[in-house]
Amino acid sequence: SNASTAFRAPNVDDVGKVFDSEPGSVVVPNPDLDAEYAYNIDLGIAKVFDDVVKVDVTGYYTHLKNALVRRDFKLNGQDSIVYDDQLSQVQAIQNAAVANVYGVQAGVEVKLPSGFGFSSDFNYQYGEEELDDGTTSRSRHAAPWFGVSRLTYRAQNLNMQMYMNYSGKRDFEDLPEGEKSKTEIYAIDENGNPYAAGWYTLNYKASYQLNDTFTVTGGLENITDRRYRPYSSGISGAGRNFILSLRADF
Repeated sequence: SNASTAFRAPNVDDVGKVFDSEPGSVVVPNPDLDAEYAYNIDLGIAKVFDDVVKVDVTGYYTHLKNALVRRDFKLNGQDSIVYDDQLSQVQAIQNAAVANVYGVQAGVEVKLPSGFGFSSDFNYQYGEEELDDGTTSRSRHAAPWFGVSRLTYRAQNLNMQMYMNYSGKRDFEDLPEGEKSKTEIYAIDENGNPYAAGWYTLNYKASYQLNDTFTVTGGLENITDRRYRPYSSGISGAGRNFILSLRADF
């Protein structure tokens, strides 16, 4: 188990840069920002069974004070300005009163016969932050559950793995209040409301050490060419793509 404290100071962009976060919104600097403080505690356990199976689980809790979050703002008394020839809602990074995040991380590793192996990692977290009116909302920075599972093979100079990345769905009702109006970056459900769709990608990578100097690596990502978008991102993930590289160590 561990207990710790930490802080995060506002960066230069937060206090001195103007940028458009999405159509109809503009984020302006906020020179009055204070540092964000975090108080953390975590507890983890791990167990190895017969030198074949390893299981580990870690739970954690974080309390944030003066959490840095993006919210609606006023610039010179105005909540909207014309930016890039478009009337835009003014927003800024601000210090929220408090925020709480807790979650669990779990993993398993299994040694299989003939050079094969299996491993899987899973992450779940839940976060809430206090709004200006004193109510609470889901935290934008707490993603839906996600994980990765791998089937590996090792034989002398050859390493191969087939792996799957995956992420859970987040319904409209579970979105943070500030995200529920962002129809441009989310999928739309049968009621016309935005939501974060669940997704997965199937991938393959292999590497072969030619000699003490050269290693060649190749792979195929998103084999099924599935369209997906990481949570709270305005950019869809890459489609099917190939990787080929040659590394030299001297």
